[in-house]
Amino acid sequence: MVSLSITSTIDPGLFRIALRIYFISALFLLGTIGRQCCKLATKVDLLQGHTVSINRMTGWLQARDVAIVLWKLRRLPGGVWLGFMMIITSLLTLTSDLAVTGLVKPVSLPDLCPFTEGLVLDWGTNVETFSAPPPNGYPALIAANVQAYSGQWNSTLPYRYECLVGIYRKVPWDGDPSFCGNEQDVLGAWECTDMNKDYNFSPGQSPSEINDWLYTNGLQYYPNSSWIDYGNGWGNTAHLAIWSSSALSDATLEPFDVMVSVDLYGNETGLKTMKTYQCQVTGEVDSINRILSQMKSVTTLNQWVDGLEGILYMGANTNISTLAQANLERYLNSMTMVQGGSNTILSSYTVDGDHRYYGCVTEMTTLSAAIIALVVFAGLILLITTAYWFFLLWSLGKHSLFKRIRGDSSRKNIKPVPDSTLSWILQAAREASMSTGAGYTYGDGSIYLGVPRRETELRGWSFSITDSVNGVARLVRRRGDTAPLMYENAFVNYEYKH
Repeated sequence: MVSLSITSTIDPGLFRIALRIYFISALFLLGTIGRQCCKLATKVDLLQGHTVSINRMTGWLQARDVAIVLWKLRRLPGGVWLGFMMIITSLLTLTSDLAVTGLVKPVSLPDLCPFTEGLVLDWGTNVETFSAPPPNGYPALIAANVQAYSGQWNSTLPYRYECLVGIYRKVPWDGDPSFCGNEQDVLGAWECTDMNKDYNFSPGQSPSEINDWLYTNGLQYYPNSSWIDYGNGWGNTAHLAIWSSSALSDATLEPFDVMVSVDLYGNETGLKTMKTYQCQVTGEVDSINRILSQMKSVTTLNQWVDGLEGILYMGANTNISTLAQANLERYLNSMTMVQGGSNTILSSYTVDGDHRYYGCVTEMTTLSAAIIALVVFAGLILLITTAYWFFLLWSLGKHSLFKRIRGDSSRKNIKPVPDSTLSWILQAAREASMSTGAGYTYGDGSIYLGVPRRETELRGWSFSITDSVNGVARLVRRRGDTAPLMYENAFVNYEYKH
């Protein structure tokens, strides 16, 4: 199934900041350009001789104000197109912030980490080898640990990712807990198969007697196999584990398979049911066999047998673990890695052109399809609104260049068209001054009116009750204000006079 999400190595916190800046900028530009669109759309209609409804002259509104206009006027502010854009922008303001918070998530995913030094497998002929790799050294510990780490990551990674367990070409010296084996890391692996030949033995039979019977019946390679068990003070045993190598002797160094027989139950006085596994290497068998041929397998299994009880059982009086087969395979993988790595974690080279990286899990940022869609949608409506703004500018310029319109629809008369709260206050102040006759006439026909022309001139205005009987409130100029008066006569239009 194709995933529409995107992952990035950028820190989730930085990603959230970047997305918030993007949405804030996009919404700010939408509001700024949208306001200009509201004003220009009104002017274009006026130039074309149309009457403009008041709901189209609200300017660009946010969510609450859009709802108020819809409720009181039963019409969209700014007209149908711009009204829908205001609603969409208001919804986007809320959803974008929630989306950035909830849909930008940290996630652990497979990656590559640089390899400096550690346990490096070398199956060449000019390397230090051991007749039996030590089972209790630090290399054996990290060889086991990285397999456990790699396997555990599979329970937390998304389903389409997998960390592999096996014989690794190289292991970092610190046994990195983020280790996640990939196909390039894995040289091969031991694979143990249940032979489906389970046999019962009485509590009184000794481990040597059980081993002889298994050898006689083809379930062990030789009679002097290595074993480990747990015994009580009366001679009874439990947790019996027996294994042997197909290389029947240490005299000849050669590749080998392993046969392992294990007791299924943890009761010393009950019947023993012995299950047998046959273990063989898979993967790049030739390379692994060169490593196996360097060790004396009989001696090696005898030295490593003490660890079998710990990997097959969960403690005293417990039956065999459900992870016994997998743990057995990992134990043999560790043995092979210690031998192939010459029991050292100080190797800084690689073999057969292997790259200087190893598989690991790192924290990344994932973006869901929903937030990707929001990012695209915000950019799209910004482009559409900008295109509409240019179209309105072109329409206005067309009237100016090709149509010499005079009278009430001229560009001079549409210049003070209100499009915001402050501009509507300016319009109210103008109309209040004119309706109250706040002016006087000179002999030359000139009229001085206390009418503001710009929003900046509203500093000298206030809202107060001018008719105490009827309680009528008006916009009035403050006493003693020095705001300029608008000068008007028949020959000179709109000059300032102090």
